[in-house]
Amino acid sequence: MAETPEVTRWRTLWLMLRTRPRTLVPETFAFACGMVVVGAAGAWLVHLASAFGPILAALTAASCGVCLLSCAVAWWPRFGWRNRRLSLEDHPRLRAVVREAVELAGWDKVPTVRVRAWAEVLAWRGRWGRGELMLGLPLLVGLRPDELRAVIVRELLYCTTLREHERHVLILNSIDVRRAVSGRPDGHRAPLRAHALRLRRELWKATADRVGHDVLARATRRGTVVGHAFGWYLDSNVLPFRESGHVADLYRHFHWKIADDGLLDRMRPAVDRHVADRLDRHEAALLEEFGWKAGEPVEPITGAVLQWIPDALERGLGRVVQKEHVKGFPLRSKSLRLGDFTPELWSAMAASRWQALFTAMAALLGREVYALDAVRLARDGRAAELDWWHTADPCPHPTPAVCVLVTLLDVELRARGYVHTHPVRHRLLTGPLGDTVDVVELAGRIERGLPYPFDLGGDMAGSDPDADARRLAAEHLRGGDATGWFERLYAESATGDAVVPWDARAPHPLLVEWALERAGKGGRALVVGAGLGDDAEYVARLGYDTVAFDVSPSAVRLAQRRFPGTRVAYQAANLLDPPAGWREAYDLVVEVMTVQSLPEHLHGPALERVAGFVRPGGTLVVIASARDEDGPVFAPPWPLTPAEIGAFAEHGLVADRIEDLREPERRRWRATFTRPLG
Repeated sequence: MAETPEVTRWRTLWLMLRTRPRTLVPETFAFACGMVVVGAAGAWLVHLASAFGPILAALTAASCGVCLLSCAVAWWPRFGWRNRRLSLEDHPRLRAVVREAVELAGWDKVPTVRVRAWAEVLAWRGRWGRGELMLGLPLLVGLRPDELRAVIVRELLYCTTLREHERHVLILNSIDVRRAVSGRPDGHRAPLRAHALRLRRELWKATADRVGHDVLARATRRGTVVGHAFGWYLDSNVLPFRESGHVADLYRHFHWKIADDGLLDRMRPAVDRHVADRLDRHEAALLEEFGWKAGEPVEPITGAVLQWIPDALERGLGRVVQKEHVKGFPLRSKSLRLGDFTPELWSAMAASRWQALFTAMAALLGREVYALDAVRLARDGRAAELDWWHTADPCPHPTPAVCVLVTLLDVELRARGYVHTHPVRHRLLTGPLGDTVDVVELAGRIERGLPYPFDLGGDMAGSDPDADARRLAAEHLRGGDATGWFERLYAESATGDAVVPWDARAPHPLLVEWALERAGKGGRALVVGAGLGDDAEYVARLGYDTVAFDVSPSAVRLAQRRFPGTRVAYQAANLLDPPAGWREAYDLVVEVMTVQSLPEHLHGPALERVAGFVRPGGTLVVIASARDEDGPVFAPPWPLTPAEIGAFAEHGLVADRIEDLREPERRRWRATFTRPLG
């Protein structure tokens, strides 16, 4: 037979008396008793000190007074520095919302309003005072007026319609549910749940009768998403500064994230998964009963209740966040702003997350791990198996695999000189040459099986063989010189001050593979952008009378030094302004990764010059990195698109074969063209 509400209430009271008797004592009484005990202990110490003289007694009394005052401020939140008082007269929209909520809840006086650092609303009403209302600043900038009004009404009814022990029933049930979900049940869930369920349904109905069921359901869902979004936002933007100071513009940037950057709707799928997979099934069912609709969009906030955030409020609550969110670090008074921090600091934070990811992968796989392991786990659907902080709570990434890949790509891109240009829009990174990459979008492409944009095969993430090329290219391109950086790169490589990333000390494998399928015909050959000469020497061994050129005189000298007895005629020349005698003069033209090393606006003239070297009946072999028409660019190089690789045939050539070679690490073109006879 089902228990009556009265029996359930008495069973719950008996349970609380046996397990947590302190919860049955009103907080005001407990606070008063504590202060009496502390005061009595202080008086006794003063009495003892008086035996040693009045000066010591006075010092002891002063110390005890300071101790009492500190206890009052720290223990009693309404007087603490954590909750900042806010004048409603300065914020007319918030004043109207609070007054409407007070009227709907049946309060006779408007409570004192204070602002908290966290996404929560709390209220209490004293026996003789008008009460206090604690409003979380994330909710003030994240909820619409009708939604905030509904949440305030619910909290006002909570503290007036529920008795002291009933409020503790809800608190204890919440603790019990969390312990059960974490695998540490107390064994008292049934009576607590039954009593708490009845109380929560009654409170929900009383609130919905005043504000409307749909509004209350929307406020609950939006408030939950805002809370999770704020938690993720703190992990992303506060932890880096834990040893430096507190962030003074934290909430203004959070408002921008939810109003202009779509953070709430990007968080929504992960919050839905969290409710479905991690909440106690009874809690999830209750949320659904109260109107939780998984998959329902969460629109950006327009017309926030708090239209401007006072500087003192930003600074004060920033200190609270640093004190309470970043455990184990001292509170620092220095005020910092997100936009003032250097790319090096953000890169260090990205490296810390990368390390956490690799530690989790090593624990899962039981061996030493590499960057490619992260890609394999993501593509195999095993990213959710990793036990690391980034997947512990909801985040705005669409899947756990994207979480893993974003962490990996963030380090790889920052090592290549990419930085974010907005203080809190870190998924968009801008390269040294001005190209922009959406890291989340790129991670999604890799998850779907598309090729990597750069080599991830190294043992250490962040090692970038292209670093010197990118640095020198950026310097020269900013000055309008598209080719001068090649000479500096080869010259510095001769002294050991730079690395030529394409120097493999062997002919390109795709060129060798192509040549093995064809018998050498002999004749004249031209190797475009010969670099240090490996491809040119290979072509000469095939029986061709070979000319090889490069725009860098240093490259030509280094190639001649490497192959002192060579039959190749090396010379310095500019592809964009070649000797006139090379026009339609060669039986074989080899272009390996040269056009792609030039900025995109020079691809057209460059490929026209390359095509122009082929004589009637001759062959052009092109090997290049590939990308889609709208694919990302991590320049240099600027990989060729399908339209560009096909454009070689627009200059009197005919395409024999265009191969789109897709490998796990990269995507490349290998194409052959001929110029018809006659």
